[in-house]
Amino acid sequence: MKKTLIVTALAFALAPVAAFATPTPAQLASKDCAALRAKIGVTPFAQAFGCVGTSNAFGKCVSKLAQLERANATSSNSLCRTEQEDLTFAATHGGKTFVQFYGTGTGKNAFARCVSLKTQNSRIVEQAELNPAQTCRALRTSLRAALFAQAFGTNQNHRNAFGKCVSLVARSQSTSVVNAASACLSELNDASFAASHDGKTFAQFYGTNTDLSNAFGKCVAKKLEAATTKLQTSLSNASKTCQGLKRSDPSGFRTTYGSRPNAFAKCVVAHTK
Repeated sequence: MKKTLIVTALAFALAPVAAFATPTPAQLASKDCAALRAKIGVTPFAQAFGCVGTSNAFGKCVSKLAQLERANATSSNSLCRTEQEDLTFAATHGGKTFVQFYGTGTGKNAFARCVSLKTQNSRIVEQAELNPAQTCRALRTSLRAALFAQAFGTNQNHRNAFGKCVSLVARSQSTSVVNAASACLSELNDASFAASHDGKTFAQFYGTNTDLSNAFGKCVAKKLEAATTKLQTSLSNASKTCQGLKRSDPSGFRTTYGSRPNAFAKCVVAHTK
């Protein structure tokens, strides 16, 4: 009985620590992947991240997006450290010191709350930009339904075209967002950033909300948007190229890409740069 009471008391003592523990990059990436899976559907998600014949899609997604979340954490720590050491902080934050602005109670949690705020606001912006279905809807509109179905469909009636497009774009975006985060970290750490950006700091240049806490996320989203636009253009051009090849040389097209229902889609992938 005494042992049970001790264990129970210990559990209650540790509960607040667990409740306020900072999520790890892997834990945040798991949330990102769960949200993406819900957004695009289970099958496109599995096709985007999994290997054929396996069920490792979620783990692969977490492994990739954990890189993004590590970059978010690194940037938040760096930006908060800069604010903490800024002697003019109060002048731009309503007369409040760093501790007063971010902290509660004794203020010992100020730095952690600053990091949490910046990480959260960056994640919101980044997740909004990860939208494969939006890209595929735009492609379907620009290519028209018939060509879109050929370009991405792989089954007999090409009715799986939209899902296949979504999985392709999701796979590409997951790589692009990690590359974007890496590029943004380089900019954040560039001592000469202000000199080449009209005298603005990284936070001032990219931040759009009142406290500029979404700066890193906005930087990542901007670069991801550019990469997605480039992909969309490439897929559109590849679809039209394949349409021309099939019309001008049907026999050569079949020799190169086969005669199965996925032949046209194989051509599109091959010509996407």
